[in-house]
Amino acid sequence: MEFEPRPGILALLAAASLALATAAAAARGADLAAEAKALAELNLRKFGEGYTTRIDNRRHLVYVSALDPGAFDRVVGMLGPYADAQRSLLFPAPFQWNVTVVLPTLSDYRESHPPAEASGYYRPATRTLTSMSLSDVLVHEFTHALHHSDQVRANQRHPVWISEGLATLFQRSRVREGKIESLLDAGLAVLRESVRQKRVRSLAALCAMDQEAFSLDAEACYPHARYVMLYLHRQGKLREFYETYKSHYASDLTGVKALEATLGKPLDEIESDWRRWVLELKPPWRPARPPTSHLGILMRRVPEGVRVEGFLRGSAAERAGVLKVDDIVISVAGHATPTAQKLAEAVGSCKPGEVVEIEIIRDGRTTVVKHVLGAVRQ
Repeated sequence: MEFEPRPGILALLAAASLALATAAAAARGADLAAEAKALAELNLRKFGEGYTTRIDNRRHLVYVSALDPGAFDRVVGMLGPYADAQRSLLFPAPFQWNVTVVLPTLSDYRESHPPAEASGYYRPATRTLTSMSLSDVLVHEFTHALHHSDQVRANQRHPVWISEGLATLFQRSRVREGKIESLLDAGLAVLRESVRQKRVRSLAALCAMDQEAFSLDAEACYPHARYVMLYLHRQGKLREFYETYKSHYASDLTGVKALEATLGKPLDEIESDWRRWVLELKPPWRPARPPTSHLGILMRRVPEGVRVEGFLRGSAAERAGVLKVDDIVISVAGHATPTAQKLAEAVGSCKPGEVVEIEIIRDGRTTVVKHVLGAVRQ
């Protein structure tokens, strides 16, 4: 004979269970807060003079910064709301550990052995994000940190097209009223041309790629993955896709079945729809004919970005006097500029006469300056 507990007993058991869970969460929070304090002290000893720390116990973030107070406030004011918005969109659970966000000097950044030609990176093993960038690359790597925590919680390891697709999707975004709005970027023009000339690989091939193959063709794969994610996001189906993928992970490692289930079509139809959608998108402003926006610097590539070597005579940069020789440009108008070509694309996505924010490394520290773009006729 089965025992059926009375309703009052059930209520007591539920209350007791909730109380235990609340107590456990409080204890875990106290442990993380103590750990955060220890991490902050450890990093201050490691980096020394010129660094400050800030702890965000609600979001489990430990900031370690060599920035000036204004720039530091700007980063904290950006990442906090972004983390909150992601809890509503894709990653509902908070970090299950402390993530250390290091905003170092250039010399300390180089001593950290960063990946080649990167202005920021996240290392899952130490749960540490290190970045010279204060904008798109920082958000990209922070998205990796959020995704990493979510994967560990689910005991999963997602394919590179999903990991980099999400990170690149949100690196060009803004938070408005608690919601994330992803923006078009300079890479769209190149992607549209690839789609038009039928040079872009199939969705099936993209989904099946491993990390090495993806990295070897990064110029094509990053925008491809980004705009698949943007396609889902703009239809309000990104979260549905992500949850469907996680729920059927064991039988759908590539994510193809999740795409088909979310969009209700076979993959070949999804691909046709996606290609048509890409061609209908309008890239960030770029005139069909001159004049085009112009900065006017002589430059040389360095690991973190593009170093200013001098100025073209009569250029906007020379007249403004905002940029200086030896500044390292790492982003223009929120677009990462790891190469001269990317810098040209970033400037070209803006209008002549537009006031843009340029992220630079000057005297070993990252700062942001505002610059009016000039115009040039080609």
